[in-house]
Amino acid sequence: MFIKFLKLLLLIPFVLMPVFGQDSDSTDAEESRGREMFTSVDFSFSQDKGNTDFISKYYGFDFTLNGDVGPLTDTELYLGFNRSDDKFDGIPFTDDQYITFKFDIWAHQQFSPFLFLQKSFDNSLGLKNRLNYGLGGKVALPLGLSISYAFLAESETYEIPVMGNIDSTLNDADYYYYEDYYTYDTTYTNVDSTSEFFRHSIRPKIKLKLMDGGLVFDYRFYFKPRVDNFEEYLLEHELKVSIATFYEMLSIDFNYTNKYNTRYDANKNKDLDIANLYKDTDESISIGFSFMF
Repeated sequence: MFIKFLKLLLLIPFVLMPVFGQDSDSTDAEESRGREMFTSVDFSFSQDKGNTDFISKYYGFDFTLNGDVGPLTDTELYLGFNRSDDKFDGIPFTDDQYITFKFDIWAHQQFSPFLFLQKSFDNSLGLKNRLNYGLGGKVALPLGLSISYAFLAESETYEIPVMGNIDSTLNDADYYYYEDYYTYDTTYTNVDSTSEFFRHSIRPKIKLKLMDGGLVFDYRFYFKPRVDNFEEYLLEHELKVSIATFYEMLSIDFNYTNKYNTRYDANKNKDLDIANLYKDTDESISIGFSFMF
Protein backbone atom coordinates (compact mmCIF):
# COMPACT_ATOMS: atom_id res chain seq x y z
CA MET A 1 0.00 0.00 0.00
CA PHE A 2 2.77 2.46 0.94
CA ILE A 3 4.74 1.74 -2.25
CA LYS A 4 1.72 2.15 -4.53
CA PHE A 5 0.82 5.48 -2.95
CA LEU A 6 4.44 6.65 -3.14
CA LYS A 7 4.64 5.83 -6.86
CA LEU A 8 1.35 7.66 -7.48
CA LEU A 9 2.49 10.84 -5.74
CA LEU A 10 5.88 10.86 -7.44
CA LEU A 11 4.12 10.74 -10.81
CA ILE A 12 1.88 13.73 -10.06
CA PRO A 13 4.52 16.46 -10.74
CA PHE A 14 5.29 15.00 -14.16
CA VAL A 15 1.59 14.78 -14.99
CA LEU A 16 0.84 18.34 -13.87
CA MET A 17 3.84 20.11 -15.43
CA PRO A 18 2.50 19.80 -18.99
CA VAL A 19 -0.88 21.08 -17.76
CA PHE A 20 0.75 24.15 -16.21
CA GLY A 21 2.78 24.75 -19.35
CA GLN A 22 0.23 23.94 -22.04
CA ASP A 23 -0.22 27.64 -22.99
CA SER A 24 2.29 29.72 -24.93
CA ASP A 25 5.54 30.50 -23.18
CA SER A 26 5.13 34.29 -23.30
CA THR A 27 5.78 36.31 -20.15
CA ASP A 28 2.57 38.29 -20.62
CA ALA A 29 0.46 35.13 -20.71
CA GLU A 30 2.13 33.77 -17.57
CA GLU A 31 1.67 37.03 -15.67
CA SER A 32 -1.95 37.37 -16.73
CA ARG A 33 -2.72 33.94 -15.38
CA GLY A 34 -0.70 34.47 -12.22
CA ARG A 35 1.69 31.64 -13.05
CA GLU A 36 4.89 31.61 -11.02
CA MET A 37 7.75 29.14 -10.80
CA PHE A 38 10.58 29.25 -8.27
CA THR A 39 13.65 27.04 -8.12
CA SER A 40 16.30 27.17 -5.42
CA VAL A 41 19.53 25.16 -5.38
CA ASP A 42 21.87 25.05 -2.38
CA PHE A 43 25.22 23.33 -2.03
CA SER A 44 27.96 23.52 0.57
CA PHE A 45 31.22 21.65 1.06
CA SER A 46 33.81 21.86 3.82
CA GLN A 47 36.83 19.71 4.58
CA ASP A 48 39.70 19.70 7.09
CA LYS A 49 42.70 17.36 6.98
CA GLY A 50 45.64 16.80 9.30
CA ASN A 51 45.08 16.95 13.04
CA THR A 52 41.38 17.23 12.27
CA ASP A 53 39.81 14.88 9.74
CA PHE A 54 36.45 16.41 8.89
CA ILE A 55 34.27 16.55 5.79
CA SER A 56 30.83 18.11 5.41
CA LYS A 57 28.50 18.07 2.39
CA TYR A 58 25.02 19.50 1.96
CA TYR A 59 22.68 19.45 -1.05
CA GLY A 60 19.35 21.25 -1.25
CA PHE A 61 16.76 21.65 -4.00
CA ASP A 62 13.37 23.36 -3.81
CA PHE A 63 10.87 23.68 -6.64
CA THR A 64 7.57 25.56 -6.35
CA LEU A 65 4.97 25.97 -9.08
CA ASN A 66 1.94 28.26 -8.64
CA GLY A 67 -1.03 28.61 -10.98
CA ASP A 68 -4.31 27.17 -12.23
CA VAL A 69 -4.72 23.53 -13.23
CA GLY A 70 -7.90 23.26 -15.27
CA PRO A 71 -10.83 23.81 -12.88
CA LEU A 72 -8.45 23.85 -9.89
CA THR A 73 -7.61 27.50 -9.27
CA ASP A 74 -4.73 28.96 -7.25
CA THR A 75 -2.83 25.71 -6.79
CA GLU A 76 0.70 25.26 -5.47
CA LEU A 77 2.99 22.33 -6.11
CA TYR A 78 6.13 21.94 -3.99
CA LEU A 79 8.96 19.43 -4.33
CA GLY A 80 11.97 19.57 -2.01
CA PHE A 81 15.14 17.54 -1.50
CA ASN A 82 17.63 17.99 1.36
CA ARG A 83 20.69 15.85 2.04
CA SER A 84 23.34 16.27 4.76
CA ASP A 85 26.43 14.06 5.00
CA ASP A 86 29.10 14.91 7.60
CA LYS A 87 31.97 12.71 8.80
CA PHE A 88 34.55 13.17 11.55
CA ASP A 89 37.57 10.85 11.49
CA GLY A 90 35.70 8.78 8.91
CA ILE A 91 32.74 8.22 11.24
CA PRO A 92 29.33 9.65 10.19
CA PHE A 93 27.76 12.01 12.70
CA THR A 94 25.24 13.74 10.41
CA ASP A 95 23.61 11.52 7.82
CA ASP A 96 20.06 12.48 6.92
CA GLN A 97 17.86 13.03 3.89
CA TYR A 98 14.36 14.43 3.27
CA ILE A 99 12.24 14.26 0.13
CA THR A 100 9.02 16.26 0.48
CA PHE A 101 6.07 16.62 -1.87
CA LYS A 102 3.02 18.84 -1.28
CA PHE A 103 0.14 19.81 -3.53
CA ASP A 104 -2.24 22.58 -2.39
CA ILE A 105 -5.61 23.51 -3.88
CA TRP A 106 -6.62 27.17 -3.34
CA ALA A 107 -3.17 27.60 -1.81
CA HIS A 108 -3.54 31.31 -1.02
CA GLN A 109 -7.21 31.31 -0.02
CA GLN A 110 -8.67 31.25 3.47
CA PHE A 111 -9.06 27.46 3.33
CA SER A 112 -6.74 25.17 1.42
CA PRO A 113 -6.89 21.35 1.26
CA PHE A 114 -3.58 19.66 0.47
CA LEU A 115 -1.93 16.34 -0.31
CA PHE A 116 1.34 15.57 1.50
CA LEU A 117 4.12 13.01 1.27
CA GLN A 118 7.55 12.84 2.87
CA LYS A 119 10.21 10.14 2.75
CA SER A 120 13.22 10.55 5.01
CA PHE A 121 15.96 8.92 7.05
CA ASP A 122 18.32 10.07 9.81
CA ASN A 123 21.01 7.52 10.55
CA SER A 124 22.46 9.67 13.32
CA LEU A 125 19.26 8.89 15.29
CA GLY A 126 18.95 5.27 14.24
CA LEU A 127 16.07 6.15 11.89
CA LYS A 128 16.63 4.01 8.79
CA ASN A 129 13.45 5.03 6.98
CA ARG A 130 10.29 7.04 7.55
CA LEU A 131 7.47 7.38 5.04
CA ASN A 132 4.35 9.37 5.81
CA TYR A 133 1.59 10.54 3.53
CA GLY A 134 -1.94 11.78 3.83
CA LEU A 135 -4.48 14.56 3.43
CA GLY A 136 -4.92 17.80 5.31
CA GLY A 137 -6.21 21.34 5.27
CA LYS A 138 -4.97 24.82 6.14
CA VAL A 139 -6.98 27.75 7.50
CA ALA A 140 -5.56 31.26 7.01
CA LEU A 141 -5.94 33.71 9.91
CA PRO A 142 -5.25 37.46 10.18
CA LEU A 143 -1.76 38.96 10.72
CA GLY A 144 0.08 36.29 8.75
CA LEU A 145 -1.12 33.47 10.98
CA SER A 146 -2.40 30.09 9.79
CA ILE A 147 -3.05 26.66 11.21
CA SER A 148 -3.10 23.33 9.40
CA TYR A 149 -3.99 19.75 10.20
CA ALA A 150 -3.07 16.54 8.42
CA PHE A 151 -3.97 12.91 9.00
CA LEU A 152 -0.98 10.80 8.02
CA ALA A 153 -0.30 7.12 7.48
CA GLU A 154 3.25 6.39 8.58
CA SER A 155 5.80 3.63 8.32
CA GLU A 156 9.10 3.94 10.16
CA THR A 157 12.09 1.67 10.61
CA TYR A 158 14.61 2.13 13.41
CA GLU A 159 17.90 0.30 13.87
CA ILE A 160 18.04 -0.88 17.46
CA PRO A 161 20.74 -2.71 19.47
CA VAL A 162 19.23 -5.66 21.35
CA MET A 163 20.96 -7.57 24.12
CA GLY A 164 21.88 -11.18 23.41
CA ASN A 165 20.70 -13.42 20.60
CA ILE A 166 17.11 -12.65 19.74
CA ASP A 167 14.60 -13.02 16.97
CA SER A 168 15.39 -10.28 14.44
CA THR A 169 11.79 -10.00 13.19
CA LEU A 170 10.52 -7.56 15.83
CA ASN A 171 7.44 -5.61 14.88
CA ASP A 172 7.69 -2.91 17.53
CA ALA A 173 10.66 -1.09 19.00
CA ASP A 174 9.36 0.05 22.36
CA TYR A 175 11.46 -2.07 24.70
CA TYR A 176 14.89 -2.96 23.48
CA TYR A 177 17.61 -0.99 25.32
CA TYR A 178 18.66 -2.17 28.76
CA GLU A 179 20.55 -0.15 31.34
CA ASP A 180 23.21 -2.83 31.78
CA TYR A 181 24.12 -2.29 28.12
CA TYR A 182 26.67 0.23 29.34
CA THR A 183 27.60 -1.72 32.48
CA TYR A 184 28.57 -5.15 31.22
CA ASP A 185 30.60 -6.37 28.29
CA THR A 186 27.98 -8.48 26.57
CA THR A 187 26.84 -9.22 23.05
CA TYR A 188 24.12 -7.36 21.24
CA THR A 189 22.57 -7.43 17.79
CA ASN A 190 21.49 -4.54 15.56
CA VAL A 191 17.90 -5.14 14.53
CA ASP A 192 15.73 -3.19 12.07
CA SER A 193 12.34 -2.76 13.69
CA THR A 194 9.48 -1.52 11.49
CA SER A 195 6.09 -0.27 12.66
CA GLU A 196 3.11 1.14 10.78
CA PHE A 197 0.54 3.46 12.34
CA PHE A 198 -1.39 6.71 11.87
CA ARG A 199 -0.30 10.14 13.04
CA HIS A 200 -1.90 13.55 13.57
CA SER A 201 0.04 16.60 12.40
CA ILE A 202 -0.98 20.00 13.78
CA ARG A 203 0.97 23.03 12.57
CA PRO A 204 0.50 26.66 13.67
CA LYS A 205 2.46 29.11 11.50
CA ILE A 206 3.25 32.81 11.22
CA LYS A 207 4.77 34.30 8.08
CA LEU A 208 5.50 38.00 7.74
CA LYS A 209 6.85 39.88 4.74
CA LEU A 210 8.37 43.23 5.70
CA MET A 211 10.23 45.99 3.87
CA ASP A 212 8.40 45.29 0.60
CA GLY A 213 9.31 41.62 0.81
CA GLY A 214 12.98 42.30 1.48
CA LEU A 215 12.67 40.65 4.90
CA VAL A 216 10.71 37.41 5.33
CA PHE A 217 10.05 35.93 8.78
CA ASP A 218 8.64 32.39 8.77
CA TYR A 219 8.04 30.42 11.99
CA ARG A 220 6.14 27.16 12.24
CA PHE A 221 5.57 24.62 15.00
CA TYR A 222 4.59 20.98 14.49
CA PHE A 223 2.89 18.70 17.02
CA LYS A 224 2.71 15.13 15.72
CA PRO A 225 1.21 12.58 18.11
CA ARG A 226 0.43 9.00 17.19
CA VAL A 227 -3.28 8.37 16.81
CA ASP A 228 -3.17 5.27 19.02
CA ASN A 229 -0.94 6.80 21.72
CA PHE A 230 -0.77 10.56 22.36
CA GLU A 231 2.18 10.05 24.72
CA GLU A 232 4.32 9.15 21.69
CA TYR A 233 4.83 12.30 19.64
CA LEU A 234 7.23 14.54 17.75
CA LEU A 235 7.69 18.28 18.34
CA GLU A 236 9.37 20.41 15.72
CA HIS A 237 10.18 24.13 15.63
CA GLU A 238 11.29 25.76 12.38
CA LEU A 239 12.39 29.38 11.98
CA LYS A 240 13.48 30.88 8.67
CA VAL A 241 14.57 34.48 8.17
CA SER A 242 15.44 35.61 4.64
CA ILE A 243 17.00 38.99 3.82
CA ALA A 244 17.18 40.19 0.22
CA THR A 245 20.46 41.70 -0.98
CA PHE A 246 21.14 44.35 -3.60
CA TYR A 247 21.06 41.55 -6.17
CA GLU A 248 17.47 40.42 -6.77
CA MET A 249 18.24 36.72 -7.05
CA LEU A 250 20.58 36.49 -4.05
CA SER A 251 19.40 36.38 -0.43
CA ILE A 252 20.91 35.75 3.00
CA ASP A 253 19.13 33.01 4.93
CA PHE A 254 19.05 32.21 8.64
CA ASN A 255 17.57 28.85 9.61
CA TYR A 256 16.93 27.34 13.05
CA THR A 257 15.34 24.00 13.87
CA ASN A 258 14.57 22.25 17.15
CA LYS A 259 13.27 18.69 17.10
CA TYR A 260 12.09 16.60 20.06
CA ASN A 261 11.24 12.89 20.03
CA THR A 262 9.56 11.23 23.03
CA ARG A 263 11.14 7.97 21.90
CA TYR A 264 14.40 9.10 23.53
CA ASP A 265 12.98 10.90 26.55
CA ALA A 266 15.35 10.05 29.43
CA ASN A 267 12.77 10.36 32.23
CA LYS A 268 10.24 8.12 30.52
CA ASN A 269 12.78 5.51 29.51
CA LYS A 270 14.29 5.40 33.00
CA ASP A 271 10.96 4.19 34.36
CA LEU A 272 10.92 1.50 31.65
CA ASP A 273 14.54 0.40 32.31
CA ILE A 274 15.46 1.55 28.82
CA ALA A 275 18.85 3.16 28.25
CA ASN A 276 19.11 6.11 25.89
CA LEU A 277 21.63 5.82 23.08
CA TYR A 278 20.42 9.13 21.62
CA LYS A 279 19.31 12.47 23.03
CA ASP A 280 15.66 13.43 22.76
CA THR A 281 16.31 16.93 21.33
CA ASP A 282 18.31 18.12 18.32
CA GLU A 283 19.01 21.74 17.41
CA SER A 284 20.45 23.18 14.23
CA ILE A 285 21.47 26.74 13.25
CA SER A 286 22.72 27.74 9.82
CA ILE A 287 23.45 30.96 7.95
CA GLY A 288 23.94 30.88 4.21
CA PHE A 289 23.10 32.25 0.78
CA SER A 290 20.34 31.23 -1.62
CA PHE A 291 20.31 31.82 -5.35
CA MET A 292 16.88 31.95 -7.01
CA PHE A 293 16.24 31.56 -10.73
